[in-house]
Amino acid sequence: MENESSATGDFLSDSAQGEFGSGIELSTTSFLVFGLLTFWIYTALQYHRIIKAHIESRLAHFQKSLSMMELSKENEDTLDTIIQKGFTVAERPKYLAASLFLFSMILIIACYFLNVTNQFSSIDIQTLGNAALVAVGFAALSFCVSSIYFMLWVCKTFRDHEYYELLLVKFITNPEEFKIFRPSSKFSNRWNKNQNLIAFFLVMSIPMTVSPVIAVKHFNYLINTGNPLGLIVFFWLAVLFICATIFHLWGTKILINMYNGHLRIEMLNHQHIFNSNKFMAEKTTSVLDEQPGNGAETEKSSMTPERSLAAIMLTDMVGFSAEMEHNEKNTYSKLVIHNQIIRRCVSKNNGKEIKTIGDAFLIRYKSAVAAVKTGISIQSELLEYNTGKEKADQILIRIGIHIGDLLLIDGDVLGNGVNLVARIEPLAEPGGICISADVYNVIKKSIDIKVINLGKKELKNIKDSPEIYKILLQSLQDMDG
Repeated sequence: MENESSATGDFLSDSAQGEFGSGIELSTTSFLVFGLLTFWIYTALQYHRIIKAHIESRLAHFQKSLSMMELSKENEDTLDTIIQKGFTVAERPKYLAASLFLFSMILIIACYFLNVTNQFSSIDIQTLGNAALVAVGFAALSFCVSSIYFMLWVCKTFRDHEYYELLLVKFITNPEEFKIFRPSSKFSNRWNKNQNLIAFFLVMSIPMTVSPVIAVKHFNYLINTGNPLGLIVFFWLAVLFICATIFHLWGTKILINMYNGHLRIEMLNHQHIFNSNKFMAEKTTSVLDEQPGNGAETEKSSMTPERSLAAIMLTDMVGFSAEMEHNEKNTYSKLVIHNQIIRRCVSKNNGKEIKTIGDAFLIRYKSAVAAVKTGISIQSELLEYNTGKEKADQILIRIGIHIGDLLLIDGDVLGNGVNLVARIEPLAEPGGICISADVYNVIKKSIDIKVINLGKKELKNIKDSPEIYKILLQSLQDMDG
């Protein structure tokens, strides 16, 4: 498998490589606890601070390259526009949302003192009930409006930042030939999905807004007619608690997912720009371009990447391209047999075929043991197939296996793990298997194989490359997959 050089060149690579998606993903704990205690005041202030810090850090990285560039007046204006629209965080939404949340909290507290502690005993019950009705109504309305407003602002801010960050990368690559490009349909669909979630959240927030008003009105009616409140109080408390809990948990999850999803998309964009092996480049463009997925995997798709620890196996037929030029018919016949053997072994060990490109397979496993067993099974069957055949009729492949944190998106797997296995596979001999140290440490007590430690190899675009182990061919002959 051959790897081309990065299309963007060393200039951009030096300033930005390794920094996309480098932020720490948020957890829900602090937002759930402090957001609840402060009527989302903490959520608005803290979330805004995190967004601003992230966007400012992204701009700071690009400034390193921009400071060394000589730009024309027209290009400077274009750059200013990109920075203004994609790297500027407005302050007003933070203060407006926090103020409305504070207003809601004050009304609820005031209503509590008016009706529970009965501090103002000179006010008649009818007036007190009407005041409570108005206070609760405005409090619920203020809280819901502020929540929706803040979420829509977050959605727009991340969408603009993500889009204009891609434009900035294009601009730095070649300012003189830079042109505005429209976001892809997948980009638009992903953010439209986020907006639709917020819209649905708005619809579902109506019970949250209306139920407190109905509850207070019901209390006033019972009090004015002389009927006891009895279990009605507990009923309405349960309704309000359920509505508030759903509202708080769901709203917090939407905000957290938008931020974490954005970090993961940034990582994919980074790989699209800097990694050009044939497996990485094709599907990372699905985030930016109009390429549909072609993977064989049928599990549910998601436009927001999800992290998963998995084993990844990459196979590549030796000399396939050269053989296709020399004898296309014979090579195609070998490819058909090659595909049948691989798919049979993959199915036997519960692997998920992500995609094939020509002669190469990319397979995902939940278990490193299953991945290695598949590799051994494949090479064993091919060894048996090749016995007694002329060299031109033999099928030889290389296999690389790694285990790590991957990103699942739209039926595909991406991430540094895929890039790493693409570097490991060429290290294997024809008919051999190379695995990373991470894989070997997992499987060494489960599979009886012999290996040779190749040490740490210098792998392109890989920092802190792991030790590589070669599975000895004798292991393949002694072991039935």
